[in-house]
Amino acid sequence: IDQHRAHMRVLYDIYRRQLNERNGVVQGLLFPQLFSLPPSQQPVLEKILPELSALGFDVSNMGGGDYSVSGIPAGTEGLNPVELLQTLVAETGDKVDVKEEVHHVMALGLARKSAIPVGQALSSEEMEDLVEKLFLCETPNYTPNGKLVLTILANEKVERMFD
Repeated sequence: IDQHRAHMRVLYDIYRRQLNERNGVVQGLLFPQLFSLPPSQQPVLEKILPELSALGFDVSNMGGGDYSVSGIPAGTEGLNPVELLQTLVAETGDKVDVKEEVHHVMALGLARKSAIPVGQALSSEEMEDLVEKLFLCETPNYTPNGKLVLTILANEKVERMFD
């Protein structure tokens, strides 16, 4: 099991559910962060604000292309909220008219950024929890973008690897 990909799969399913059910949990920021977007990206952000809110973002339009983010989805602490929003806006791009595609792009982008980093050591309890959550997913074998999460090796193959 690739733990980064497994965590991405689990998070993607969570974010898709939050988007569909409109129940993302907001983690308030101690200090709101201001950011600006170029005129070409402002309509994209304005159009996806309801989805961002459903995920747990609290974003306000300050006028003149300036925005304030005062809340982020729970579980994304430690990530730069401005970079995260800019990435989601850029990845959503011209897909803003197809709701299903917007949900996929947003959930995948957030899951990629929030997933356990490659190579991070997990405790036995964390590994067990991740595996349990993975197997609760509808498609645990693949990431949302089609990469393999797990594979089953026959005993003979494993034995040949160590001959």
